Amino acid sequence: PLLDDAPLAERERLGAVRRSWEGRGVKVLSRIVGAVYGIGGRVVDNRRELLLAASDASEAGARRAADGLRARAGAPLAIHAELVARPRGTLELRAAGGAPLGEADGALWVEVDGDAGFVVEGVEHQRTSTARAREDRAYRGRLYVTIDARGTLAAVHGVALEELLRGLVPSEMPSSSHVEALKAQAVTARSNVLAQIGTRHLTDPFMLCAEVHCQAYRGDAARTPRTDEAVRATRGEALFREQDRILVDAVYSAMCGGHGEDNDQVWGNAPSPSLRGRPDLAPGQGARWARALGDEGRLRAFLAAAPDAYCRRPAAARKDRFRWERRFSAAELDAALAPLGVGAVRRLSVGARGVSGRARVLDVEGADGRAEVVGELRIRRLLGNLPSAMFVLDRDGSATVLHGGGWGHGAGMCQWGAVGRAEAGQGYREILRAYFSGAEVARVY
Repeated sequence: PLLDDAPLAERERLGAVRRSWEGRGVKVLSRIVGAVYGIGGRVVDNRRELLLAASDASEAGARRAADGLRARAGAPLAIHAELVARPRGTLELRAAGGAPLGEADGALWVEVDGDAGFVVEGVEHQRTSTARAREDRAYRGRLYVTIDARGTLAAVHGVALEELLRGLVPSEMPSSSHVEALKAQAVTARSNVLAQIGTRHLTDPFMLCAEVHCQAYRGDAARTPRTDEAVRATRGEALFREQDRILVDAVYSAMCGGHGEDNDQVWGNAPSPSLRGRPDLAPGQGARWARALGDEGRLRAFLAAAPDAYCRRPAAARKDRFRWERRFSAAELDAALAPLGVGAVRRLSVGARGVSGRARVLDVEGADGRAEVVGELRIRRLLGNLPSAMFVLDRDGSATVLHGGGWGHGAGMCQWGAVGRAEAGQGYREILRAYFSGAEVARVY
């Protein structure tokens, strides 16, 4: 289980955390992830120290330990995996007609010269509890095929960063968006990629996945002239904290609903001074909502008022994402919460909220017991994949009604807010300063 983490430059803070856990009888381990690398003559250091609680070294044991420690931490604990030995096998490459072209032990490269590219069939790009979406996707350059940690085949696209962004930016923001918003998305995406290298998928044969867990990437089919221009116009630019020049892990979500969230309230990681949640409202709207929305009364008033937020302004933004409603009959709620094993649900309440009012803890009382659901993503998934955890609970007869706002976790840049700000005349640097406190755009290469 992951107890805490911090950038290597701030690791002194972890000393007190380690002593606190060790004082409670927990054996604490330390791991360093990330890397120091040079790019364009500039050094990027995204190393982090992880404090881990020792377990029996099995996944089941780590999850049992995390469940036991959660009550002490008051927050969900992630699981850190390490690969002891990678599976091996022989890969055979065959032509379309079946003729063998060669074989390799464990991995092989396939490279297509020129602009012809290659097609990978059945790429999984969306997974839910009930279905998986797949599609054929075209790529250029090099394809790396190997055996992953689970013993199955993995197809990895070897691609330069700027080429990656050409397929990533239009996968994450509509290409018809204002060009300044597209530039903001390009810088954010580039910063996010640089921050993630060596910190994610540590047991996988690739650095980043092509799903929203890292960033959505659809390859050549996604490219458009407008997003290509946004990538070119910001070539090599990334976000760094002004105070100490540390690279910002520039996360983002679709629509904040008018108020951003603190990163640590979303993921339980170390607080980042550049990822503080605050109102994202047009001039003249902020005074009333200057205080946080952690109090349910203030959140209820905020949702009902639906103030003039930047993410509400764009004509292309769906208004049913800015404010939304979900209704559960008693039977539907019992079915959704059945995995908790509490029986027929008698009472549902939010036990803790973040600065934006997003639920962090959901208390469930049932005929057979009580349960506590911790973490905004877990809450959203349990309740039928809610658009966000910014909601209040109401009763309508026997039905439970959720009135909510926003689409996504709310940390970092609000993408529709960026479009609204661009349409209001803000340039991409001003947009990024609004969402990443104390950060500035600097050219890495």
